[in-house]
Amino acid sequence: MGKLVLQFALIVGSFFGVWFALSQINYVDADDMQEFAKVNEKRLGTLILKAIRSTGKESKSKELKAYVDSIGSRVCEKTAIPYDSVKVHIIRNSEVNAFALPDHHMVIYTGLIEDATNPEEVAGVMAHEIGHMEKNHVMKKLAKEVGLSMLFAIVGGDAGGEIIKQTAHTLSSSAFDRTQEQEADDYAVDAMAKTNIDPENLANFLFRLSQRGDDMPDELVWLSTHPDSKDRATEILKKKKELKFDTIPVLKTPWKEVQKLTGGDPDDNEDEESDFN
Repeated sequence: MGKLVLQFALIVGSFFGVWFALSQINYVDADDMQEFAKVNEKRLGTLILKAIRSTGKESKSKELKAYVDSIGSRVCEKTAIPYDSVKVHIIRNSEVNAFALPDHHMVIYTGLIEDATNPEEVAGVMAHEIGHMEKNHVMKKLAKEVGLSMLFAIVGGDAGGEIIKQTAHTLSSSAFDRTQEQEADDYAVDAMAKTNIDPENLANFLFRLSQRGDDMPDELVWLSTHPDSKDRATEILKKKKELKFDTIPVLKTPWKEVQKLTGGDPDDNEDEESDFN
């Protein structure tokens, strides 16, 4: 019995020893990541966007794009990122989702526009995603979860289409870490307050989605990729109390009129199947 206990203890000790050693390794050198991003981020963003577009057609509505651009430009009025550097793509997809890609691409699914109760909620989501861009969270996430070597293979044309699709899936359907989410929330709250948009709208969006509980449909991807939504909503409300701002509407057009524009475009081929899994 004593021998078995000793063997078990050695196995457990070896396991935790290996785990500790691996945890000390810096898998991605910050300088290497910075150099990779400077040279290859544009191509990487283009390749991932191509995979994302296979989840649904990009909206052809210039009017809808103009409204979304109006919301985004308002958010960016007093931020470090000028809105004309953000490349917004509205994809016809029922998922309630929006996410940032490399090279300042932002994807917004029409499902999110349809689910939002007002343009200020969309402003909050856009500000949050711009926060991820500003903090360079996108490239850090890819380096951590996909690996720098694989990213080199992707931009070099050595990775197959399936790998690019899975890389796109990583950005559209998995969460940033808790610290990065908090940083993006803080950025969004500051950006909204500075441009006289009540940050409570972002808190309302998070809290409302979290209340759908077990009945929450699979389409609510933005909620599943941004965990602890109720806690984050609470923190947003706390931070709001520290800020001074006026509340000025983002759009003059009734929001329901904007939402109607997310419908099908006449030139779309509805029978075309998506090759994104």
